[in-house]
Amino acid sequence: MKYILYILKAYFFLAYKIYWLNKIYTNRLFKELNKIPTIENSYLSKNLRKRIMFYTSQCYMSASWTCALRGEQLTQREKKNVIYLGAITPILDDLTDTLKLTSTEISYLLKNKKGEERPELKIARYLYEQLLSMHNKSFNDVFQEALIAQDASLQQLEERSLNENELKKIALDKGGMFTLLYRTVLETPLKKGEKDALITLGYVLQQINDMFDIYKDYINKQQTLFTNSKNITINYFDYKSNLSKLIFQFEKLDFEKKNIEKCLVEISTITSRGMVCLNQLLTLQKNESEFDIKKYTRKQLICDMEKVNNIKKSLFYSVSFYHQIKAANKK
Repeated sequence: MKYILYILKAYFFLAYKIYWLNKIYTNRLFKELNKIPTIENSYLSKNLRKRIMFYTSQCYMSASWTCALRGEQLTQREKKNVIYLGAITPILDDLTDTLKLTSTEISYLLKNKKGEERPELKIARYLYEQLLSMHNKSFNDVFQEALIAQDASLQQLEERSLNENELKKIALDKGGMFTLLYRTVLETPLKKGEKDALITLGYVLQQINDMFDIYKDYINKQQTLFTNSKNITINYFDYKSNLSKLIFQFEKLDFEKKNIEKCLVEISTITSRGMVCLNQLLTLQKNESEFDIKKYTRKQLICDMEKVNNIKKSLFYSVSFYHQIKAANKK
């Protein structure tokens, strides 16, 4: 198939970065944390290490997209920033979701010691201090906005049913702000239009996260655009529309065309997974008047991307996305 080798190269290259390089850099962080007198080895539990490794891989992947866009690899300082930010993210999630702390309370605790503290908070404060040492005002501004977006996401656990517009705003704000935050730890200044493109990308990534977590969120009574959906076709067209919008916004950025193309192809390794998952959910609704999540089993709702057939489908959607990119270039 045309372009398949180019797409496969992007898949393998990104996998090498995420599963090999990121693992090396994150393990270095664990060693760094273990050398800090106030942080004991027991604080880095197996579960916390696993979650940190997952989030650093997400942050490193996002950084890889920017590297492709600008045509330059990460500097040593940027590598550290990326890992610090990825590592603090799951801890911030816990402070919000488990302890129900607001953005104001989290900001205060990150800047001030207060009596006996949870071990995770000590780690978070250390990571936050390292990130602040960048002296990057835009990072701190976006960091605060991301925390506020995290506050708003607590509405998803309320008993009252959230409407589509409310859920869209939550997904857009949370996904957009955290994707923008991942970008601010890099030294290259944002170019005109880049912020808007990243916010669209963040919304798409949040949709992917929510569609793959549909069963878990349903069990946990967490409302998303997917758990509350009565018609997956609407979710499908919203997702497709934002993929097209993403291409349009990136194509307008002041970067070399070949770099934009490379960046979008790397992004497609993730967005194509969303297409696989969405089509699985669409199949469930087939011949039904509406999507009723209560009718489906865990096996039916969860999209297993380790299945060979799903991997093949993902590659197919990446190739299709690449055709869209090429068509946009000709306009």
